[in-house]
Amino acid sequence: MSARLLMLSGDRDVAAGRRGPFHTTLEGLAAAFARVDVLTPRTAGGGVVRPFPGVRVEPAPVARLRQSAWMRRRGAALLRRRGHGLIVSHDYGIFANGRAAAALARRFDTPYVSEIHHVPGHPRRAQWWEPLAALAYRGYVTRTARRAAAIRVVNRREVPALLTSWGVEPERILVLPSAYIDRDLFSPASGRKEFALGFVGRLVANKNPSYVARVFAAVAAGAPDARFVVAGRGPARGQLRRRLARAGVLARVTFVDWLARPDELAALYRRMHALLAPSLSEGGPRVCLEAMACGTPVFATPVGVMPETLEHGRNGWLLPWDAGAGAALAAQVVRDPDGLRAAGRAARAATEPFEKSAVLGAYAAAYRTLANRRADRRAA
Repeated sequence: MSARLLMLSGDRDVAAGRRGPFHTTLEGLAAAFARVDVLTPRTAGGGVVRPFPGVRVEPAPVARLRQSAWMRRRGAALLRRRGHGLIVSHDYGIFANGRAAAALARRFDTPYVSEIHHVPGHPRRAQWWEPLAALAYRGYVTRTARRAAAIRVVNRREVPALLTSWGVEPERILVLPSAYIDRDLFSPASGRKEFALGFVGRLVANKNPSYVARVFAAVAAGAPDARFVVAGRGPARGQLRRRLARAGVLARVTFVDWLARPDELAALYRRMHALLAPSLSEGGPRVCLEAMACGTPVFATPVGVMPETLEHGRNGWLLPWDAGAGAALAAQVVRDPDGLRAAGRAARAATEPFEKSAVLGAYAAAYRTLANRRADRRAA
């Protein structure tokens, strides 16, 4: 195993000592690469960490506007020392990572992959500036498609269709899902279903809090004993509480902070009859797959992997964009406990392709293949 990978990441958790999804991704890459060097944005209280053998994570010592220049300098030093066979950039925002990756790829004749997990405002916008951000993404992606070895996306329908509409050739699009789950941990278990509906996620505009309040209110109107749970923090939490108060259901909603331990999160999913996820744009969302693996069906808008995973009415429900119609749908479905249980069983089966080992194995194998191509070309 001699392949080496240089990754320009947007993750701050690993450098800060937190074991989030990217920590698990690095575990999968460590099994396939002799060396993985990761450069990240500046991280408060973070420093260089080595989470797995052969993996080194180094946060930038500079602010975001100087991040790209620092990644070019530091990346060049690492490439000279390690001779990485592939550069991967997580691209978002002002594309600091991608601009550095493109410069390094040209300088060292090394292939690079641009990762686009989702495009702001697609398929629906949450804030006024997102259409402008989407235009920036379009310009960046169409330029990158002419230079990068591939553009990695994380769902099979939504983002590939958008990129091809922008003129990106389909063979340049590499589909590698990022939503993976431990189906042994996130699994069904007997117990009381305490909540008619639950919401799990960071409370930001993209998560559509007004839709959440509308659905909770509709379900509560038809079920006087129904209770709800919201797990997560964020700037839109106050807005959600005010909407729930105006609807007269705030007292029936339990708020909990984000649950750091996966087993606690799995236990919460099992206490719900169903999960509500009316996001306006997503790469996953991972929470839907976690809930489904626990046998808890979901109501989700057609974002990310949901259109290719949910079979409406069989293993969950695809929500319409109109909140009133979505609220009516949810209020009707939750009155059918047998239907919810049947959907939960089918939901569990639908998550099999997202088993952690399979997803991470495919991800690492694809990048190892690209890295080895460069080595083979140079050897020839």
